[in-house]
Amino acid sequence: MKKIIVLNGSPHEHGCTSALVDEVIKGTGNHGAEVKFYYLNGMNIKGCQECRACTEKGRCVQQDDMQEIFDEIASADGIVFATPVYMWQMSAQLKTAVDRLLPFLRPGYTSSLEKGKKVLLAITQGRSDTSFFRHYFEHVGNNLLFLGFGSYKILIAGGTRQPEDLTNQAGLLEEARQMGQWFVE
Repeated sequence: MKKIIVLNGSPHEHGCTSALVDEVIKGTGNHGAEVKFYYLNGMNIKGCQECRACTEKGRCVQQDDMQEIFDEIASADGIVFATPVYMWQMSAQLKTAVDRLLPFLRPGYTSSLEKGKKVLLAITQGRSDTSFFRHYFEHVGNNLLFLGFGSYKILIAGGTRQPEDLTNQAGLLEEARQMGQWFVE
């Protein structure tokens, strides 16, 4: 059974970003995937202190809700980094969690992560032109590769201000479900 972790960086627990992720998860179908959701806005996650203790200990020394997320990511087959576009990039909630992923990087720039963890960057934005911020998220995906995550894909839902805005985009919904299928392949 595949294990998928969702890190939802939207401040709106039941907004567009959640609706997009729900479509992705539908795509896992009857393959028995275990899915665990983390709504980051409701969690106690502090910013990285750049103390570098994690490079020596292999673990962040801050005791907050990231401790559970570290364990879940380590045991997951796939991770969804979900966010609305805020100020031309990912939300502060997701950025704080991503900044805290440094414990997966070892001295010599090797990774403690098992190879092959699939990553989906699931993005919602009000702007209908989905190419506009893609370069930023490609950069994020490449940074995650550097940390040791496996291949990544980007799914951008444009023109989304309300969850209902997704229902009129049949092609996008199909693409989201295909991303879910990719996770369980």
